[in-house]
Amino acid sequence: MSVAERCLAALAFLVLLLARVAAPTEEGSARPRPLLTVAPLASPTIVRQDVLGGGETLGQLMERLGIGGSEVQAWLAAVRSHVDPRALPTGLLAQADVDVHGAVRVLRLTPDWRATIVAERTGDSITARREERAVERELVVVAGTVQSSLFDAVTAAGESETLALDLADLFQWDIDFHREVRSGDAFALLVERVRSGGRVVTYGPVVAASYTNRGKRFTAVRYAFAGGKPSWYDERGNPLRKQFLRAPLKFSRVTSRYSVSRLHPVLGVRLPHWGVDYGAPVGTPVMVTADGVVSFRGWHGGGGNAVEVRHAGGYVTTYMHLSRFAAGIREGARVEQGQVIGYVGATGLATGPHLDYRVTQNGRHMNPAGIGRDPAPPLPKGEQPAFVRWAGAVLPLLERPGPLPEGRVAALQASAPAPIHG
Repeated sequence: MSVAERCLAALAFLVLLLARVAAPTEEGSARPRPLLTVAPLASPTIVRQDVLGGGETLGQLMERLGIGGSEVQAWLAAVRSHVDPRALPTGLLAQADVDVHGAVRVLRLTPDWRATIVAERTGDSITARREERAVERELVVVAGTVQSSLFDAVTAAGESETLALDLADLFQWDIDFHREVRSGDAFALLVERVRSGGRVVTYGPVVAASYTNRGKRFTAVRYAFAGGKPSWYDERGNPLRKQFLRAPLKFSRVTSRYSVSRLHPVLGVRLPHWGVDYGAPVGTPVMVTADGVVSFRGWHGGGGNAVEVRHAGGYVTTYMHLSRFAAGIREGARVEQGQVIGYVGATGLATGPHLDYRVTQNGRHMNPAGIGRDPAPPLPKGEQPAFVRWAGAVLPLLERPGPLPEGRVAALQASAPAPIHG
C-alpha cells in the first residue's frame, strides 16, 4: 500500500469514528452538544496624539484631537479643577482615545513629569482625575572632565544638559563660561536625580558642587538659615552671589569687546564701543545682571529694541538689539538678578543677531567685564558653626561619583538645612 493510500485509509477511519461519536445514543435522541461561547469583541479604539503649540489654547488642541466645538467647554470644565488651561506649557502632550463613532472617550494631558490629568466620558457626563506618576529618586554625585565644552562633558557623564546650566549658574560670578572654560577643567556635583518611565525627568537643586578651572578649585554648598531662602556659599561660608552677573546670557560667544576705538561693522568708521557684544541665536533669553528698576523700554535708535535698568550705586545697564521684550517688562517695573527681560535679536544697526550689553556708573561708561564684584551679604556669624558642619558632610562626597547608599541619603535628608528634593 502506498503512502497516499495509507493516508486515505486513516482519514476514512477518522470520519467513521467521528460519525459514531455523533450518532444518537438511544431512541433517536441526540447527545446534547455544548454551546459555543465567544467573548464579545471590544470596540476598536483609535488613539490620537498631539502637542500644544506656541500661542495655542487648550480648546484649540482639543478640537484638533476630535472634540467637537460644542463639547470643548464641558471638557475644559472637567480638567480645570486639576490644571489651569491658561498656564499650560508649550509642547504639552495630549492623547485622546476615540471610539468607532468618532467620539472622544478619554483625554490625557501631561503638563509635566509629576502627573497626568485624565478626563473621561461616562454617559453624558465628563469627569477628570489626577494620576500621580511613579518616580524613582536617588542622590548621586556626577563628575567629569571638560574636553571640548561643559555641555559635552556633562552629557558624556550620562546626564542632561540642564545640569551644565545649573553648574554654570552656580559659578557664573567667578568663572566666565564664555571665555574661561579650558580642556582639562573638572567638575563634580551632588544632586537628586528623578526618574520616571525609565528616563530622567528632572533634577533637584544642587546640594554641593566643585569646579576646577585652570588649576583653581571653586566650591558651592547650598545652605539656608532661619528666615532666609536657600543660597550657595563656598566652603568658608562666603556667598557665591555677587552684585552683578558676569554676563547677561547663559551661553553665547563674545563677538566684540569694550573698546574706545572700534571699526563699526555697519557705518565703517572707527567709534568707541562702550559695551560687549554677545553673538547668539534670535530668541535667546537675555537676563538682567543685577537687581534694579526698569528705566527705559522701547526703541533706542541704532540700538534697536532696548531695555535700561537702574541699579544701586549709580549703575545703569543697557541691553540692545532685542527681538522682543519679556512679559511684564515696562518702565518702573522691579527686576531681580537673572530675570529674563528680553530676547536676542538684530534690530537697529546690526549685521546679525547679537546682544550689545553696556554699563554706566553715574553717567560714565564702564567695562562690563570688570564691574560689580562686591559679594552679597555674608552668613550671620551665628550660622557659621552649623554651616561648617554641613559643608564638612557634603563636600567630601564629591570625591566619589555615583549613587549614594540609602542610609547615607536618609542621614543627609534628616540634617539638611534646606530640602534636597526636586
